[in-house]
Amino acid sequence: MDYQKIIDTIFELNEGIRYAGLIDETGSLIVGGMRHGIDSIVDQPSEELYLTHTALRKSMRERFDDTMGKARFVYVEREKLSLLTFYLDKKMLLITLEPNLESQNVIDLAEDILDIVSGNKA
Repeated sequence: MDYQKIIDTIFELNEGIRYAGLIDETGSLIVGGMRHGIDSIVDQPSEELYLTHTALRKSMRERFDDTMGKARFVYVEREKLSLLTFYLDKKMLLITLEPNLESQNVIDLAEDILDIVSGNKA
């Protein structure tokens, strides 16, 4: 699977996507990063810590997979940005978005991203 192509395709979906990154089960960035021309709102150590916490939350959510089913994605709205997290076997895809995107548009975007990572759109 060409992860860089997936990241590039995701950035093409919407100009409001700030960050797209694929991380491993320890939270280490495999590929991706900030959209060119956009600065991160957090410093590098804080970003690394957030990615590590994202990996930890995945393992905590997996405890409920048998009873609730697997999580397709997680959507969080914050004051300064919105986040989508997708669980892909042992990897995670983290997307951050501008906060002004309407919630329904973000859900539609999440469905498009699910299609991309499942190979239904490329």
